Amino acid sequence: MSGSSDDIPEDFITRLKGWDDDGRVRSMRVSASDDSDPLKDRRPGDEDPARVALEEYLASRLQQIGEVPNELKEVKGLKIGNGWDANHVIEQISKIEPIPIKRAMEIAVSANRTFIERLRRHRKDFELVGTPVVEFVPIWKVKGFHECYYIRNGSYKVNVKNDVVAVEVEGRSRDLMLERRHSRLIPAAIMDRLLRLSSFLSSDSKYFVVTDALELAVKESESELVVSGAGRPLTTDDEAELTYWKSKRIFDEADLNVRGAKTQIREPALSKEALLEQFRERVIRMPENFKEILSNRLQITELRRIYVPLIRVPLQKGPVPREVVINGTTGELAQPNILALFE
Repeated sequence: MSGSSDDIPEDFITRLKGWDDDGRVRSMRVSASDDSDPLKDRRPGDEDPARVALEEYLASRLQQIGEVPNELKEVKGLKIGNGWDANHVIEQISKIEPIPIKRAMEIAVSANRTFIERLRRHRKDFELVGTPVVEFVPIWKVKGFHECYYIRNGSYKVNVKNDVVAVEVEGRSRDLMLERRHSRLIPAAIMDRLLRLSSFLSSDSKYFVVTDALELAVKESESELVVSGAGRPLTTDDEAELTYWKSKRIFDEADLNVRGAKTQIREPALSKEALLEQFRERVIRMPENFKEILSNRLQITELRRIYVPLIRVPLQKGPVPREVVINGTTGELAQPNILALFE
């Protein structure tokens, strides 16, 4: 198909109308003949620069669409949304409140006693040999969606009544074709013979094909990604175990201080930019077949860095020192799978 402007009617698309609060397209008008008021559904904030830019882009580019060779089909069109540039994504930082330090020390001592020692309450077998340390380790959580509007070729099969002998659509005559419907109960070979012998058994129908249609289509996908600060993926159970307790927004490093313990803050090895690149690979699903990409929206709806507490309690029994790591969220010994996430 050529790239002539005659390929596309002028009223194919005239206006993109309305945006939801998170930036999704709410509805689209596809015909200029609609008598409804295009302003009746407009809400405050609809006339934002991104919307106006997309309307102008659609109006100008729809007259210049040509067939795109396969080797040139790539991510094109107007990029919209905050997900393309990490500097445009607002990051929220929060922490999970750790259990009391005194309670963590009791758990550490109790977990290292044998069953007999617990019965005899040998509380002096283990001694605290240093100040407990609350290590705040980060996890990343990002949510968002990708939305792509594009134009593609389409063809349609239109059935007509049995008494129709000719069809004209938009000033062009269409060739009628016969479609023979075979019975599922009678083998095809027998049915063909019967049809030749008895025309009253025929169940043929007539149809024509529209092959010059242009379709405005949309492809949408949404996703969520949760990884440790080192970039290791967390399962839903891992995330729940680490974050189900009290969450608090923090704005300064001093907000991470814990009374009765030293505090260490581990910064994420995975940068914000690298995280968003991983998310793009997960959420973006471009159409396989298209003539033109009209809009290409990637919106990050949530980006959080969550600091979760690991409480390290230094103990000693006799000459042997050891460190017990408590999951500061659950108040239990930190399991190997949880510790492995932050190595």
